[in-house]
Amino acid sequence: MSKLEQDKIFKRGAAIQKSQIIQNTEYCHDGFFKLKRHTIQYDKFDGSKSRVHKREVLVREPTVAVLMFDKAHNSVLLTEQFRVGPLENSSNPWIYELPAGIVEDGEDKKIAVEREVLEETGYSCHANELIGEFYLSPGGTNETTALFFADVDLDKSGLHGAMGENEDIRTHIVPFEEALKLMKQGNLSVITGLALMWLQTNK
Repeated sequence: MSKLEQDKIFKRGAAIQKSQIIQNTEYCHDGFFKLKRHTIQYDKFDGSKSRVHKREVLVREPTVAVLMFDKAHNSVLLTEQFRVGPLENSSNPWIYELPAGIVEDGEDKKIAVEREVLEETGYSCHANELIGEFYLSPGGTNETTALFFADVDLDKSGLHGAMGENEDIRTHIVPFEEALKLMKQGNLSVITGLALMWLQTNK
């Protein structure tokens, strides 16, 4: 792809307004998750218009996650908890993940990371390095996750979680090579796998 083509893509994305695409919005559900159904039409790459069609979108607040790494012992901290999504696929619903959570309205993302880490792991940490910010599943949700890195002395694991949020979290200190094996076995969330691949080239 030429630089000119790249520039066109970036300029196109920056110029688009939601009102130019969304013709109508229905609110299908408003609970722990919000579900909207948009009637949309947009300009196709060949210059023509797409058909008018409907798309549902799961609306969520932005989230944060942190890769906690103990350099001296070459290990990472993973959380384990029940997740209903894998259960829908008849898979093991207890998934290994990074400490993560929802950013509260108006909250700084670094503050959100530190709050979630304390709540889910019992550790205090300073997540000063942002690895990146990602859409988790852009075909169906607006949710983004800001992924941070933190150097931590990992010396304890246990049971954690906010009782009022029905959280039941077990933490594990896992040697880095063992964590990579979990990734190959499909036992990790996607953001955890992405963090481990980043760590492979940056530790």
